Amino acid sequence: VNTSGTCVQKSQTGIIKVKPNPTISAPSNKDQNICINTSLSSIQFNITGPVTGASVTGLPAGLSGSYSTGKFTISGSPTEAGTFDYTVTTSGECVQKTQTGTITVKPDPTISTPSNKDQELCINTSVNSIQFDITAPATGASVTGLPSGMSGTYSNGKFTITGTPTVAGTFSYTVNTSGTCVQKSQTGIIKV
Repeated sequence: VNTSGTCVQKSQTGIIKVKPNPTISAPSNKDQNICINTSLSSIQFNITGPVTGASVTGLPAGLSGSYSTGKFTISGSPTEAGTFDYTVTTSGECVQKTQTGTITVKPDPTISTPSNKDQELCINTSVNSIQFDITAPATGASVTGLPSGMSGTYSNGKFTITGTPTVAGTFSYTVNTSGTCVQKSQTGIIKV
């Protein structure tokens, strides 16, 4: 600051330090679609500026976030299914910033236990149809171990065993779901 006028003028100096607002990156993998109890591909947010840390809200159980030296990382294995919108928020001086993402956690499929899955019948006699109810994310099912003349078909979340056995014996069969996540199976016995 400089005075003005007559005689010897005087001045005084000072310093103004202007800090920037922080920034937080948007990782390309911030939105993920995974199976329950499966490790998340770690999500790393790079943070700059006058921050002292960061925190996250909205994660499913089993996932958490940690801050270290300008990086906030989300990791873990989700233990609940659903769609989770989360928010990472920086902390410190100036105007803090946020970044959002979505983690979709698919459940493992399920397969029902029909009351008539074990049957005893005569050769060349139609089996009483056996229907297994299967939930998403299974996209199909197959069966092994049936006697000749019997087969299974999948349609709209239901796997049905039908037919007429043409051979005698005791047949232990297994129905296996197919699709994403940890698939399930169900067993039964056909006595002909």
